[in-house]
Amino acid sequence: MPRIRIVSAVVRSVMARSFRLWVVTFLLCIGPFSQAQFGPPEPQGSGPKLDAPTVFPEPGTYPTTESITLLNSDPQATIHYTWDGSMPTSKSPVYDPLQVLFIGGVYDGDHGLKAGYTLRAVAMHEGHTNSAVANFQFVVDRRDRDAYVSEEILPGVRMIRDSDNDKMFLVKGEKKYALIDSGQGRGKLRDYISQYTGGLPIEPIFTHSHGDHIGQADQFIADSVERIGAGDRPATERLLKSRGIADDVIAKNLLSVHDGDRVDLGDRSLIIYDAHGHTPGSLVVFDEKTGNLFTGDSFGSNSATIPDALWLQFTQIPLDTYLATVKTTRENFRGKVTHIMTGHNDRPLMGEKYLDNLQLALQSLMDKGEAVLVPSYRPTGLLQVTIGDRMHDPDWVAINVNKEHYLPAPVEKIAGLTFLSIDGVALQPAFSPDVKSYSATVPKQSSTASFKVEPTSSRCSSLTVNGQPAKSGQPNVIRLRGKSTAVTIHVASADGSQTADYDVTVMKP
Repeated sequence: MPRIRIVSAVVRSVMARSFRLWVVTFLLCIGPFSQAQFGPPEPQGSGPKLDAPTVFPEPGTYPTTESITLLNSDPQATIHYTWDGSMPTSKSPVYDPLQVLFIGGVYDGDHGLKAGYTLRAVAMHEGHTNSAVANFQFVVDRRDRDAYVSEEILPGVRMIRDSDNDKMFLVKGEKKYALIDSGQGRGKLRDYISQYTGGLPIEPIFTHSHGDHIGQADQFIADSVERIGAGDRPATERLLKSRGIADDVIAKNLLSVHDGDRVDLGDRSLIIYDAHGHTPGSLVVFDEKTGNLFTGDSFGSNSATIPDALWLQFTQIPLDTYLATVKTTRENFRGKVTHIMTGHNDRPLMGEKYLDNLQLALQSLMDKGEAVLVPSYRPTGLLQVTIGDRMHDPDWVAINVNKEHYLPAPVEKIAGLTFLSIDGVALQPAFSPDVKSYSATVPKQSSTASFKVEPTSSRCSSLTVNGQPAKSGQPNVIRLRGKSTAVTIHVASADGSQTADYDVTVMKP
C-alpha cells in the first residue's frame, strides 16, 4: 500500500484504527498502487543514459482528485514507478501510457483533509543506461464539504466552486441574478451567494439534471423560479421531493424550458437553447450581450488533468442525432461566442475553437467509425474519439461513446442528413435526422428559397436538391412556383447502396 503523508494536524489527532482502515480502502479504490520494492541495487545497463521521466500535470497542490501521466523523451522506454517512497526497479509496476494514475482527496466526515503522495519513476530501455530516478510530490487539499470558493472570472460573471470543484456561475443583471447550476456541496449555497447579489433575486437555470449540477436546487425553489430542460424535469422533481420540497411548490416554481426561451435580467437576456444528448433535457445558455456561453456538460468539458470528456456512453441513440443538435444549436450563435464556461473547466474557453473541434470529432465518427476510437482515460474500459493534445491544446476534445449504438449504420452505408435549413424561416417540425418530411412557410413575396444541407457522412456518393448537385453547407437556391413548391433532398451512402430522401413543402401564405 502507498505511504500517505497526512499534513493536517487535525488528522493526526483522529487517526484511530477504523479511520486508518477507511483511508486505506478509499485510496486503494482510486489508483494502481504498488507494493514496496526492496532488494539489491538495480543493474544499470550500458549505452546512452535515458532522460528521467517527467510528469503531467506539474507536481503541486490540487483541490480534488487528479490524474497523473508519466512521460519520457524516448518513446520506446519503459517507465517503472512506485507510490510508497521506495526506489523503483525493473520489478516495480510498469506505467501504461494508455492509462493515467489517480490521486484522491480524503475526508474525515465532512471535513476536508490534506493527503500527500510521493511518486517515483525510472525509465528503462534495453541497450541504454537507466535514467535517474524522478521524484514527484503531490498534495490533494480537500475543502470541507460545506465550503465554497469563488472569483469573478469575467465582468459580471462569478465562478463558484464546491468541495468537489464543480462549477456554478452567478451572472449579474440590473434586476436579478441568474445562477447557472448549483453543484453538489453540502453548505448553505444561497447564503454564500447572497453576499454578492446586493439583495437582488436569484433565479437558477440548470443545464441538466445530474446531481453535480442540481444538487443544491432545494435551497432556492421556495421563493424563486428554477428552470430545467423539459426532458430533465422528472429527475429534478425527484431530487426536490427527496429534500422535502412540497409538490405544490415544485409545480409552481420549477419551470420546464424549451429552445429559444429567454430569461430577462434587466439589462440583458439569457437565451436557452436545446442541446440534448448528455441527458434528454440538456441545454446551453447564451448571453447575447456579452457572447458568454454557459454549457454545463451539454457540450462536454475538457479538463486536461482529470482528464475529462463529453459523456455520451449511456445514450442508446446514434450520435448523428447529437451531431445534428450541435450543428442546429450553433447556428443560433455561430461567430458570436466570446467565452465558453463548462461545468468542470477551471477557466473559460476562448471563442469557438472548442465547438469546432467538438463538431469535427463527431463528424470523424460518422466518416471513419471504429478507426478513430481509442481507449478512454475515464472511465477505463470505454472507447472515445479525441481531437487535439490535452497536454498542450486548450481546445482539445474527447467524447466517450456507446460502441454498440454510436453509428446510425456501418460507415460505408450511412445515408442521411445532419443539417437542413431554409434561410430566414423555420422548419415544421424541427429538423432531426430520422424525420423525413417537413413544411415551411415563406413570405408571400418570396420567389426563391435558399436551402442549406449537410450529409451525415462527408463521404456520401451523392447529394442533390431537386435533382441538382448540392454543395454541403452552402446555399442551394430553389425557385418557388405557385403557392406550394415541393423540394426533395436526396443523399446516397459512400458505397451507393443506401439512399435517403427528405421532402420539404415550401408554402406561401
